[in-house]
Amino acid sequence: MNSHLNVFKTYTKKERNHQLENDLTRALAICLQEDPLFFHEVLKLIFTSSNYFTEFFDDINNSNEITIEIQKNARDIQGFEHVFAISLSENVMNKQDFWKQNKHTLYDPVCDIVVRINNVVIIIEAKRDAVDCTAQLYNQIYNVFQNNKIELNELDNQVTPFDLNWIKLMDVAVKVLSFERSIGSVNRFLSDFVNLVKQHNFKWLPEPALISLAPNDTKAIKRRFESVLGVLDKSPEYDKLQNENRLGLKLKKTWAQEIIYNIDKNGNLVVAVYPGNTKAQGQNIFYKDPDFKREIEINGKKYAITKDYHIKFNGQSYITGLWFNDKQLVEHSNLYSKETFSRFSGRRKKEDWNNVEELFDKNFNKDTYDWRYHCNWSQKILGSNRSQFDLSFGFELAVRIPYDELKRIDTDKNDIIGLTELVTKVYHELKEVILK
Repeated sequence: MNSHLNVFKTYTKKERNHQLENDLTRALAICLQEDPLFFHEVLKLIFTSSNYFTEFFDDINNSNEITIEIQKNARDIQGFEHVFAISLSENVMNKQDFWKQNKHTLYDPVCDIVVRINNVVIIIEAKRDAVDCTAQLYNQIYNVFQNNKIELNELDNQVTPFDLNWIKLMDVAVKVLSFERSIGSVNRFLSDFVNLVKQHNFKWLPEPALISLAPNDTKAIKRRFESVLGVLDKSPEYDKLQNENRLGLKLKKTWAQEIIYNIDKNGNLVVAVYPGNTKAQGQNIFYKDPDFKREIEINGKKYAITKDYHIKFNGQSYITGLWFNDKQLVEHSNLYSKETFSRFSGRRKKEDWNNVEELFDKNFNKDTYDWRYHCNWSQKILGSNRSQFDLSFGFELAVRIPYDELKRIDTDKNDIIGLTELVTKVYHELKEVILK
């Protein structure tokens, strides 16, 4: 569905101040009002440590007065016996921290969401990010009690602080939505609310095991492996790459620095290492004509290693490059040899560029690969004002683990040890991919 048709997505090209926070708050309130099953599950969660859920709903003849309001002034909250102070943020509120607050500013704060069931009031303070709203929430409750001439202190049994947080809330929302889809009765409001949250921060949604995911849900699958690498990063043996664009581990080898983990369009895990990405790395490979393993073995299964090539042109930074495989080279090509590396790797002055062209013309199959087109040679090299570039002869060695195998390993969303073991085994196999 077109995202502009999401009932909660504001149709505007300009971001109003706090627009998203207000949209999230309003969307949640409407979902509580319009989806009884979702409201039921949220209340059951909030009332976990009390008897209110039983008191309100165990008798079919009970007649409960329920209201849901947004942007309600504290002075208008009157006549209650108990208040639940709910923090809804990416930050997790600690109950003890709530009672340690000392902000006693007297004013009339506006509460984001106020739910009332008979004489019990639920006040929700919502944030769109990881802002700690504990102090703000405490002060709202303080003013509500002051308006009702009730003293608020740590011994008061009329207040229950409760951390809802977005991850916990969305776990409930996704489970309810999944059930509704299973019985063919999807609530449009809840569906659009989940999509709104997903567009804002997909990490707030629960992280299911791979057995529960469709293979084309690459973002969720990749997130699962982000968690795996996060666990490994806590070990002194592994270092996760601190790069938002690449998911991987540092390799700490003289011939390669990274192992990259990717998810293809079919959900398969593709693990790749890039030997010879710089001249210095290449010197640790091309002391002889390089030879690599053709396969690795993991848990008794053999996986083929595909070999492709990457020639990189660098200046102050990356200029352009060539990605190709054996089929795009002429038969008996010596492009990737000790001799070619010794002569052509590293700094190439402008007067030597003709020799580089001759090398490529000789080694690339002109019927299957136009190397000038693929690296935009005429514009990025000849047509530039450069007088030199640095040339490196690198490899891409990749292993593909089928998604069915990943699903067989990862069946419990609370247990990623199976995937962790797989990732580490592939890591150690690729560390020794170069044959001595």
